[in-house]
Amino acid sequence: MRLLIALAAASLAAVSCGASTPSGTPSASDTPSSSTATATPPEPISATPVETPPTTVYVFNSFGDEQGRPDQRPADLVVSEFSSLSKLTWQNWGPETAVGSGKLSGSWCLPECLDKPYDATVTLSSIKMAQGQAYFSKYDIQVDLPVAQQEGADLNGTLATP
Repeated sequence: MRLLIALAAASLAAVSCGASTPSGTPSASDTPSSSTATATPPEPISATPVETPPTTVYVFNSFGDEQGRPDQRPADLVVSEFSSLSKLTWQNWGPETAVGSGKLSGSWCLPECLDKPYDATVTLSSIKMAQGQAYFSKYDIQVDLPVAQQEGADLNGTLATP
């Protein structure tokens, strides 16, 4: 019995050291590997994943709905509690910015702009994820205003998101 245990231990030791197996055939570690000499190093893994912009982007719009809703290319848009745009036409919509032209009015320009809103261009930007959807979260409005209206005008800021 001792002889059997000793032979088994010797076989295990020989295999783990790369020697021939008890049958005399070379072990896997004895065969030369041609791939080790020509192996190429693995590609480095990027630490920062490359994010692609979402293909569908919304603006959270409360025009005609106090609760707000996801919207794309709206004809009318509330950008803040003080300013809104109407008769918008969009030259560009996403994936990183949206640019549209329309009429600007707000509580800061009443009563002058009620009947004659100002021609304006709005740029939406800064994508933010909310409830699994991408939303524009910033607005910037370009408009030619009378000096008396410039100080109180709400021309850039943060858009509401759900």
